[in-house]
Amino acid sequence: MGLEDRHYYRDDSRRPRGPGGRVRPPMGGWSVNTWLIVINIAVFLVQQFRLVPLLGGQQVLETFGVPTDALTVYGHFSSAEAFFYKSGGTTYLNLEVWRLLTFQFLHSQVSIWHVALNMFGLYVFGGMVEQYLGRKRYLAFYIICGICGGLMYLILNGLGLAGLRLPGVLSNDPRTPLVGASAGVFGVILACAHIAPQARIMLLFPPIPLPLKVFAYGYVAFALFNLLVGGGNAGGDAAHIGGAIAGAYFIRNSHLLRDFFNVLGPDQRPPGKGPPKQRRNPKRDGIDRILDKVNKEGLQSLSDKEKRVLRDETQQRRDRR
Repeated sequence: MGLEDRHYYRDDSRRPRGPGGRVRPPMGGWSVNTWLIVINIAVFLVQQFRLVPLLGGQQVLETFGVPTDALTVYGHFSSAEAFFYKSGGTTYLNLEVWRLLTFQFLHSQVSIWHVALNMFGLYVFGGMVEQYLGRKRYLAFYIICGICGGLMYLILNGLGLAGLRLPGVLSNDPRTPLVGASAGVFGVILACAHIAPQARIMLLFPPIPLPLKVFAYGYVAFALFNLLVGGGNAGGDAAHIGGAIAGAYFIRNSHLLRDFFNVLGPDQRPPGKGPPKQRRNPKRDGIDRILDKVNKEGLQSLSDKEKRVLRDETQQRRDRR
């Protein structure tokens, strides 16, 4: 892979720009982050029609305490609906695992603030992570963070149902629904704290500037505290923590995201049928090694010598143009 193929090393000086001088996404389309925001808002608007719930609708209606819709009935995540539940002393097995994905695009109908705050978080922080990871890896990153949020909720709820009584363990009804993009958003915020830890962010209230890493870790600490003391949204905070842990891990190991969408495996070529070998170029190999290090560990992991080599190579390429 050469320099120009790497998303974190592309020269944007010749790429088409939109209003305000912003670089347009590749192929002239919307960014993945923009698509995520649009889809979430569109689904929320569809939810407002409150389509008549079909099978199981009454059960969810009673859990929410307000009229709900078919999307929420069949898309929300809960321990009971996704995996298992107990009734009359008998444990039943459910395998509706698609809910680990669909719950991420549903939001509470009670207040617009649930979806508004999540989409605002994606708008502010998502672009940085997508630029760092690239479109495909960013989508994989976001989905995985949401899935890990659902799994954290499932684990803590399962421990509570097993009779374990510890801070953070959820003993609520296994049918209690989980909806929202918050797990993915928490993962994105933790990723930003790794990419640009010293970047300044202005809080809305109170209006004071904070380093991004302080804001991110403080945000997670607040969610963790609420989970441990059994606050009003402990189930949601369980998902927040799961998403945050996944975000912190996968932004440091982004190479694991590369084959997320290759369900048949990363390489289906028969043995011995790979591309022809090329003569080694020590200088290019050195640049590739440095760029791989940036991709896995971030720019701050480079030594002064490595930064100088990368800077010199960048200048040489610009001069040749």
